[in-house]
Amino acid sequence: MNFEWFFSKKTIWEDCRRNKTLRTIVIITQTTIIFSLIVAILTFSIGFGFKEIIKNKLLNVKGQIILQKENLKGNYSSFSIKKKNFFQSNLVRQIHGIAENDVIISTNQKTDRYIFKGLYEDYNPVFFQYFLIRKNFFHKKFLYSHNIILSKKISLSLGLNIGSNVKIGFLSKDKKGNPVIISKKFRISDLYETGIPEFDNVYIIGNIESIQKISGWKKDLVEKFEVFVSYENINKKIYNKIPNQFSIKTIQNSRDIIKWINIFDINIIVIILIIFVSVTINTVVFILILLLERIRTIGILKTLGAKNKVIHKIFLYYIIQVLTPPLIIGNGIGIILSIIQKKYHLISLNKTEYFIDFVPISINIHHVIIINLSIIFICFITLFFPSLFFINKIYPIKVIEFE
Repeated sequence: MNFEWFFSKKTIWEDCRRNKTLRTIVIITQTTIIFSLIVAILTFSIGFGFKEIIKNKLLNVKGQIILQKENLKGNYSSFSIKKKNFFQSNLVRQIHGIAENDVIISTNQKTDRYIFKGLYEDYNPVFFQYFLIRKNFFHKKFLYSHNIILSKKISLSLGLNIGSNVKIGFLSKDKKGNPVIISKKFRISDLYETGIPEFDNVYIIGNIESIQKISGWKKDLVEKFEVFVSYENINKKIYNKIPNQFSIKTIQNSRDIIKWINIFDINIIVIILIIFVSVTINTVVFILILLLERIRTIGILKTLGAKNKVIHKIFLYYIIQVLTPPLIIGNGIGIILSIIQKKYHLISLNKTEYFIDFVPISINIHHVIIINLSIIFICFITLFFPSLFFINKIYPIKVIEFE
């Protein structure tokens, strides 16, 4: 058996049993590492969980850029859906033609004004994947001309539900420019919920064909384009790709989301730095106390001919034996807590403030490995320098005289 390993194994725990001070500092060090690991794993899991849910969910509520061509001859703007091919670039995820129309809905409970958002059946499928109440039941027929999708909030305020029929009045103008209301009957095929009041309180989703018929447009005409841009490209200059005849509107909500994501990055960095500082301080204190407690042992080993390299190895094995149990316990607790929250959503949030009703979790094995390697690295660095200076400066004769 390796001498250094055998010696450290036989002495560290025996010394802890006999020496109350050493035992206390070992327990404090191990507890610090356990809690540091748990907090670090949860910080990464929650932080990246929020970033993932924000990027995959909130950036799909609405296109980040709106392109619209003004038509001077009429009171609406329209252009061919076929022209969207001109805007394809590697900076853009998706482009979808849409049309919007102000509408009025009146029921026994309420009369209010909303926006009817007309979509083609190939509209961003991620929207329906995340926000439909009945996700597994979504089918393109939900957007047939006589079907609509209400937000859960609107349906409750109007006293409507899935399968209900409702008459919608479209605000339009006749040939002379006089305002008119054109009523059409629709069936509610599903409900959606984004958690964003600015969207849920306003929008009714239906087929674009309804607006095209009311406005007298051809089937390939749309009012505007919604451009979906990936998270990494939102702040890039993609406007040079867009022809001058189109007016551009950048949705401020997307910029707010990016700022929110950056805040999570800063929070993760700050918390991790605090954790590493705490681990460093506790490990340094542990090493110094251990070295002071082992002065006599170091002197005896040197008297027997042990080289500094051998003594360094013994202290290295001390660290490994003290570090291994808290690493196992900390990783186990951190990962189990993350899995429980990911599966059961035990910790809830205010949806109106966070756009989600539970704390999201994203477990990444690479993050766990990085956290563990960082803590191990800190522990070994804090061992190396104090022990290098301390052990090399200890002379057997001085230890004997001191004793």
